[in-house]
Amino acid sequence: MNSTTKRLVVLISGTGATLQAILDGTRWETLDAEVVAVFSHEPWSYGLLRAEREGIDASLHDFADYRFEGKSESDYEQELADKIAAYRPDLIILAGWKHPLYEGFFQRFPERVVNLHSGLPGPEPLFDPYGQNPVSRAFEAYNAGVIHEAQVAVQVLDGSEPFGKIVAEQRVPIYDFDTLIDLEDRMNRAQEELLVNTLRLLLRDAQPRAARAYLS
Repeated sequence: MNSTTKRLVVLISGTGATLQAILDGTRWETLDAEVVAVFSHEPWSYGLLRAEREGIDASLHDFADYRFEGKSESDYEQELADKIAAYRPDLIILAGWKHPLYEGFFQRFPERVVNLHSGLPGPEPLFDPYGQNPVSRAFEAYNAGVIHEAQVAVQVLDGSEPFGKIVAEQRVPIYDFDTLIDLEDRMNRAQEELLVNTLRLLLRDAQPRAARAYLS
């Protein structure tokens, strides 16, 4: 890695399919970046194994451990931020991370947290307190006649707004013959492509704020 290569920290859950898209982008030089660390809040996350296979630092940051020790949500968040800061990241990517993070975390890394979300058109909460799959929400809304298409979007968060500013978005068609699995597959492909292309533009600029203006 040369001195100009940007450093990425990726926060994941589950299989880490989006993480793999980022890793592929760095491998094939679509992204002038290196993933230096991966964190998951879910035990037995396959995404951590993906990172370990590539020789990347992979860490489980499970809130259950903090509860067992009598620590608070604030302790959990602060220690996660401390661990991330030690890697000196240029960007932190929320790629399926589901555990709530609060304003203090985003203020710690202003203009450096990139969030990927999919589902209903327009801004959505970063963390759904009801835990419903956003693709399922979009599928149900389509079947109810509320929407005609779904959306995938990338946000850059500055720490002061609950949703962040959408810097790139792509509408995803829904067809009458779709099953939920069909829609999930189509949206996964769309969000991975959108994220990698958006990161390429963000990383090209020294300041994400300048890239935001370009993308908007």
